[in-house]
Amino acid sequence: MQITLFEFAICSLFQIFCTQSSSRDTSENIFTISLDLQSSRPQISTNMASVIVVENDLKDSVNEYSQIIDGVHQNTEFSASLSAFLPEGSATVTNPTELASAIFAASTKETLTSLSDKEFEPAFYLLVFLLTKLENQTIEQLTTQDSKIISLLKSCTPTEQPSLRDRRSLKPTTILSIFNTLFNLLPASSSNRIQLINSILAVVAETNTSFAFIQSSIGHSLVSWLKDAGASEAEIKQIFWFFITLDTEFTLESLQLIKTFTTQFQLSIEELRTLITFALSSSVVDVSFLVNNNVATALSQNSSDELVQTFVQYTHSDLISTVPESLPESIKHKSKILCLAKFFVENGTKENNNTFKYSDIPSALASSPADFEKLLVDSIKAGVIEGKLNQVEETFFSIRTNRCILAGDDNKLAQDWDTVKAALMEWKHSLENINEVVLNAKENIVNNNNAN
Repeated sequence: MQITLFEFAICSLFQIFCTQSSSRDTSENIFTISLDLQSSRPQISTNMASVIVVENDLKDSVNEYSQIIDGVHQNTEFSASLSAFLPEGSATVTNPTELASAIFAASTKETLTSLSDKEFEPAFYLLVFLLTKLENQTIEQLTTQDSKIISLLKSCTPTEQPSLRDRRSLKPTTILSIFNTLFNLLPASSSNRIQLINSILAVVAETNTSFAFIQSSIGHSLVSWLKDAGASEAEIKQIFWFFITLDTEFTLESLQLIKTFTTQFQLSIEELRTLITFALSSSVVDVSFLVNNNVATALSQNSSDELVQTFVQYTHSDLISTVPESLPESIKHKSKILCLAKFFVENGTKENNNTFKYSDIPSALASSPADFEKLLVDSIKAGVIEGKLNQVEETFFSIRTNRCILAGDDNKLAQDWDTVKAALMEWKHSLENINEVVLNAKENIVNNNNAN
């Protein structure tokens, strides 16, 4: 009975079942693997080891793979060419090394990429299975940096994203899913994991795949994976900063990853420039949380650099009027927001009760009431300021304002600490005789009710 390639790939190729690693068998046809057959979104995880069991024996698996190749070419030439390796009446194959060479020779980029997106992934896993068995190789040996299977997978990466309506063409996310699976097949200490991570990042970069596919699944574990795999500090830093540059949306999550990373590693001038460009290109206005001790040291050591000077100005809430070519013009408006917050912090007193008239605002920040109101709205949206606006009386009551506390600036830290202590003392004094105040208030309420 003849079956179609699709039926074969879906129903016959991987007659498998997935179980958790706790139910692992000792059969020679078992992979330790992490695979999500329900989602095209790649997830790299070291906590989800499961097993795929190939029910057919090695000889039948060779026959299955040969039928895939025949299906692509619409003939049976490849299956016929393998008959010498598959003697009838015997469950074993002859000359397994030569057979592996013949199978791999037929598995060209052109042939495999002719498969549909759904057919490609299981076919590639079967190819990996056959090569490990026929060549008597471990997955570690099969996934070295210059290995033929890795080179083949890279070559199959589509050069552009298929359209949303195109459900057949191979997708970059499928290539990422296979790299993910190979990654999870390797022990945590395998140095091969380093080049597989590099390959994943390269696919994302070359195919313009959404950074969201890898941001969370890789970002929070990247450094620990690289350390476990024996990567040098230079390798860890190079891979991390390349990973960060893939986030073209300059998200807050990546800024948080940068913050965590820079507490562990010192920065070169190029790494510092990457941090600055990313931070100041982000829609996040207040990025002062990035200035930890290592960043502060790097800023101090490279104080003559134009980008560094701009970043220092920005994080100190100074008004920026000129912007280096490599940075977006939006920095000017964001610096106004920080300057406004700084103005509220420095000029809020008991006398004015943190209430400011429109006319109090420096003209450099807002030249008209409309400009000030727009700046206030943008500041509130950015989470830098909270308060109440009275358009009739043209006043603004400041409830909360961000304070930029920067590592490495001893004078500023001393001033900030004095401000904090003063606020705490004011709070302490406001709580004095609080019980008496509450009792008096209760008595007044009761007396007023009785009088009524």
